[in-house]
Amino acid sequence: MSQTTHQAAEALRRELTTATIGDLSFPTSLDASRRVLKAVENPDIALSALAKIVVAEPLLSAKVIRLANSVALNPANKPVRDLRQAVLRIGTDLTKALAMVLMMDQLRQSQRHSACRDLANRLWERSVHGAALAYVLARKLTILNADEVMFSALVGDLGRFYLLSRIADYPALLDDLAVLAQTINDLTSQATSIVLEKLKLPESVAAMLLASRRYSGAMPPATAGDVLYIAATLSPRRDPFAELDSRRLAAADGAEVPGLDPATLADLIAESGEEIYSIVVALES
Repeated sequence: MSQTTHQAAEALRRELTTATIGDLSFPTSLDASRRVLKAVENPDIALSALAKIVVAEPLLSAKVIRLANSVALNPANKPVRDLRQAVLRIGTDLTKALAMVLMMDQLRQSQRHSACRDLANRLWERSVHGAALAYVLARKLTILNADEVMFSALVGDLGRFYLLSRIADYPALLDDLAVLAQTINDLTSQATSIVLEKLKLPESVAAMLLASRRYSGAMPPATAGDVLYIAATLSPRRDPFAELDSRRLAAADGAEVPGLDPATLADLIAESGEEIYSIVVALES
């Protein structure tokens, strides 16, 4: 590691360590998504009122309608073209999840360096596939709220997307991607906590993410944390930061886990392939 790269890594660490919730800022293009996130936290909001907020963001509106018409949410193949009906079909939790998807996508596309863009794109694909897997696993194996589980899966990488959006101010980190990955891995928990607090998301989301670091060994999965862990383990998309960080075990993804039955889960995922694909397409498009 060069002295310049080391200094850049330390500068990013200091920035995050000294940042307050008030200091944390996002690109102005994320305002529409943040308005939706704020609106859905109001337990008294009517879906018709939520639809009026969503319609102000064309990209979000398109995602809502696309998800409402996906195989996973529309098995009877009765298309919805009206935004109010689409919001009614998917509900507030999935509308919130789509607002978060849009926010993450905007952060991903804000990268000004090709190396960051590649990492952001790979992380984006992993986040989307993991969220789709988590949704299907929660719905088919548990009595958990699958919408909330999918939302938590998406939020899990928001801290890393935010850190990537700051790399433009520390370009020396791009000279050594291993150091960049180590720095981001070290700061992920802290960045995620700050971002979740800034967005005023429920504490239950942070609790799910904390629980997802370990697997209880129960099958079917006993908690949302278990579902998130399984989805991350079985995701067809590798974690780009784990691959670059020499401190992480190369076999971390897909490694054998006591209590986990990959063969049975693989069969379930194969049976649900069309549903998972429809969610991935709805989120990515």
